[in-house]
Amino acid sequence: MTNYTFSTLNDKEFEVICRDLLNAKYNLGLQNFRIGKDKGVDLRFSTPKNNNAIVVQAKHYIGSKFSNLKSTLKNTELKNLKNLNPKRYIIVTSLPLSATQKDELKEIVAPHIQSSDDIFGQEDLNSILSNYPEIEKKYFKLWFSSITVFNAVLHNAIEGRTKYLLESIKKKISYFVITRKLDDANKILNKEKLLLITGQPGIGKTTLAEIMLFDKAKSGYKIYKVENIREAEDVMSFNPEEKQVFYFDDFLGANYFEIITAQKTETQLTGFVDRVKNISNKFLILTTRTVILSHAIEKYEKIGHSRLASHQFEIKLEDYTKYEKALILYNRLFFQGIKNEIRDTILKKKFYLSIIEHKNFTPRIIEFITDLSRIGNFTEIEYKQFIINNLNNPKEIWAYSYNNQIDYLDRCLLTTLFSFSNPISEKILFQAYENRLIFERIQHNQIIKTSQFYDSVKILLNGFIRSTIADQEGIRMYNFINPSIADYLIGLVNESYAERKGIVSGLRFADQLSRFDPNKNIFPFEEDLQKLLLKKIEKSGISFDDLSDMNPNIFNAEILGIITTYCHNVKPDKLLIKHLSLIDLNTDIHNIYKLLYTTLNNYEGNGKFRDLITSNPDIIETVIGYIDDFDEAINIPLLFSKYDLDYINYIKTDNGILNITTIINYIREKQEYEIKNNQIYEISSIDQVKDRYDNLRDQYEQLKKILLPNNIEKYNYEFVIDETYWNDIIDNNNMEAAKDEYLDDDEDYYQLPTNDDKDIDDLFS
Repeated sequence: MTNYTFSTLNDKEFEVICRDLLNAKYNLGLQNFRIGKDKGVDLRFSTPKNNNAIVVQAKHYIGSKFSNLKSTLKNTELKNLKNLNPKRYIIVTSLPLSATQKDELKEIVAPHIQSSDDIFGQEDLNSILSNYPEIEKKYFKLWFSSITVFNAVLHNAIEGRTKYLLESIKKKISYFVITRKLDDANKILNKEKLLLITGQPGIGKTTLAEIMLFDKAKSGYKIYKVENIREAEDVMSFNPEEKQVFYFDDFLGANYFEIITAQKTETQLTGFVDRVKNISNKFLILTTRTVILSHAIEKYEKIGHSRLASHQFEIKLEDYTKYEKALILYNRLFFQGIKNEIRDTILKKKFYLSIIEHKNFTPRIIEFITDLSRIGNFTEIEYKQFIINNLNNPKEIWAYSYNNQIDYLDRCLLTTLFSFSNPISEKILFQAYENRLIFERIQHNQIIKTSQFYDSVKILLNGFIRSTIADQEGIRMYNFINPSIADYLIGLVNESYAERKGIVSGLRFADQLSRFDPNKNIFPFEEDLQKLLLKKIEKSGISFDDLSDMNPNIFNAEILGIITTYCHNVKPDKLLIKHLSLIDLNTDIHNIYKLLYTTLNNYEGNGKFRDLITSNPDIIETVIGYIDDFDEAINIPLLFSKYDLDYINYIKTDNGILNITTIINYIREKQEYEIKNNQIYEISSIDQVKDRYDNLRDQYEQLKKILLPNNIEKYNYEFVIDETYWNDIIDNNNMEAAKDEYLDDDEDYYQLPTNDDKDIDDLFS
């Protein structure tokens, strides 16, 4: 038997589950009474002769003691009982009760209780639940209060990052409101095996995804929280019996640039989606912001034509009913333990209705305005104004706390963490912050304590940042506690040159530059900042977090990429020549050719670096020999032209024609491999196969036309489609698709009350 504590249910939810359990066990027709007007009645059964034939009191005492229950019955409920005079009186509590304790309660309310069997404690409710699994399933939040269930769920977390995720879900499940969107989302996931949850910041995307993850973990699925597609590829099993769920939060947010611009990532992403779709017991849940997804669909063809575009599930503010919004607010007030005078601010004159009906209502704002660490010292007037300000100006949700509740050096740690786009280890964050503190001491005369890092972490932890143990090695990682903090800092840094200068001046690691990448077009990177960066590079002031494993070729290629990406306006020729000269081009440069290609392609101007490349054409020849990408390949003649090199003469040489034909054939083979392997699961007709091969032929002809302008007819390749092979694949894919149609996706989890103001008033009364 499952042992639930019921601690994740609020008092109203506990009352409703008590009603359902007693009605099921005794075949009664118990009904809820309006809250606040019960005079000792939570539930009752009425007959024509007696309105109070059966009266039930539901006492939900989370973390309380048996003595408190005794005191309430003796000093409050006994008086009500004398007035009600029910034929049968039942007490239900979430506290565990022994037989002796039940007898004590029976004596207190005698003669109104007929038997100790009409007193139900925690263990009795669990016993009834075990006989009515349909009720257990209905109360999704109930599962999270079971130690047995949670241990089973945690067992299915594969690594430290996922374990931390599930543990954090457990801590906040009390605040979850199970809305109609959960049913809708589960139906899509079970049918399509893919769910992309979109919506505006703070609308509840991550919350919905986390609830669904817990549900899958409870059903025996292994959960993988991944940061990129490569991680997912590495752990995906092709065994259809192995249950796996992959979760990628904000996959076009912090990782957007890396996903879209990195080699093969568009193909990897869409290919991975197709494999999940077509292998049994595999599911993929992703979240992203609507505006970012729209941009990606518009700009990147493979994403636009993938299942990502056609199976998105958008959460909108209007999707929440008025009552659901009320529950979101009520749960925060109930479980946060907010002091009475602060809570009364929301209750007086039904101020909760103004909050619920506000046009800027989002779950994230409700979380913010009920956070004890921010509101604990407010007066009623201050708290009400705080709520109004944050509802009226949701973009400034963190402004007050950032500017008034933490010190300057704490803010420096936040912007240092912000400079890394992804979660970062304590070791790296410590070193980066130490660099920032050196700048603050010299530039702003700040007094720095030896313990400053840990002092700032202590202040910021759980209010602004969170820490996790990432893996079995015990590496501690840091990230923002809420994505909206990064949103706030984006605006702050974008508007403040001083903030940008502080980040660049204190910069220690190359990863801290990614926020300023001109391709992202988020922040200005003024000429003064470019000069600062160059000085750091000149003084060897830029490191990489994996520096210990970095050979000289990789290090110098990385530096070249940084210079040509970020320092267009400050004549960096001297440094470019220096770091290029430190690279041994006679070794295998496969792992750095893209950095060298980027350097050659990005360089602007007519300086000494350009003269060096022009006088040493073997540099370009060496780099292009590693090209395996269509877009890079068609740019080869332009690259030659950029450095005044004669491409036509190059392909007339034996070595030149060999290099170019090898590139063309390699790209053709790679793309054909892509069709036969990564795209195999999305093929449902022979016409789709032919379309893909037509596109492949077109690209092949385009490559020949651009790269072999005088020899286009000489090099031909016949694309043969093995229709027998493909028909077998198509039959198998269609069979799997037909199976999916029969998935049982009609089960609803939870029905909320009606949506009128009386229900909301009852909730808050």
